[in-house]
Amino acid sequence: MTRHGGRVGCELAAGLELLVALGPREIWRRRGDERSLARLWPGQTINRRIWSEAAGHLGVEFRDLGDGVFEFGEGEARPRVWLHVTPLDDEAARDRALDKAISHQLMVEAGVPVPEQIPFDIADLGPAASALGDGSWVVKPAGGTSSGQGATPDVRSFEDLQRAAVRAARSGHSQLLERQVPGEEYRVLLLDGEPLGAVRRHAPVVFGDGHSTIADLIHAENHCRLEAVGEAGLRVITLDLDALLALEHSGLDHRSVLPADGRAVAVKTSRSQGGARDAETVPVSAFSPELIAELGRAATALGLRVAGVDLLTPDIGRSLADSGGAVIEINGTPGLHYHYLVREPDLAAPVAVPLLERILSEW
Repeated sequence: MTRHGGRVGCELAAGLELLVALGPREIWRRRGDERSLARLWPGQTINRRIWSEAAGHLGVEFRDLGDGVFEFGEGEARPRVWLHVTPLDDEAARDRALDKAISHQLMVEAGVPVPEQIPFDIADLGPAASALGDGSWVVKPAGGTSSGQGATPDVRSFEDLQRAAVRAARSGHSQLLERQVPGEEYRVLLLDGEPLGAVRRHAPVVFGDGHSTIADLIHAENHCRLEAVGEAGLRVITLDLDALLALEHSGLDHRSVLPADGRAVAVKTSRSQGGARDAETVPVSAFSPELIAELGRAATALGLRVAGVDLLTPDIGRSLADSGGAVIEINGTPGLHYHYLVREPDLAAPVAVPLLERILSEW
């Protein structure tokens, strides 16, 4: 079977598993939510607000050129950004951050704490299977994706591994088994090694009403996000393998009805589809200088000036080396919206202001 044919086969296999597990009604609703979000393109709306507010704060002219391209200033020097992609980094550095195996190796060489990783191929699960039975793991594509695409956390058994590997193979045959690090997840935005803002990210949750299924509650949450045109979150919650495993490990499934007791139930392990209510601003002063230095070394190792560093740690007041935490991913095109779409908007860090100030000073 060719690589292309294998990828198509994995697409079909992953789709068939979800169809069997969820049924055609849920698949149709999920695709409807995703199509509705794509038509709205809320990322353009949110980024337009973010950059126009930053320009207003700095007193510079702002122009929306369409298709997510924004221009600043007057005269001949008019820098541009595209959504959240700035001219401060070159394309090579951004691409390097997308290759998870390379970025992992570069951070290891720089002495940055990172999770244990085991590379493997969809055609040979042996190297990954031999590590199972020792805690939880994450299966992810080895390169070319961001925002958790194709990743499945909380993999514990060989069956979990098989299912996760098929899902990840939709993005490529080369994959990584990564040890799941305990602790809370944070996103820290760095500019030339200095932190501009930080958020604590939680997995997306739903609240029971005593009669709706978890699938119905997820659909209702997605509808709220669509109505808010991105202000409640830029992604919809999908019932995918991550959701199936998270619910299975909690003794639930998508048909479970939750009591109306006010408790939040996490419907995924990954934080990538969390909304505004699932994120909270954390002052950068709460992070130890040693931890910030570790994050700066990680960004420097990849040659990035603007870096969105995702980390897991039980204690941001200590270095990762001391707390047992780790950098789990570096984003070369970090979404600024993570710092604005938070539970308490009044506490949001206006990270676009110092970014735009640096762009204007160098243009």
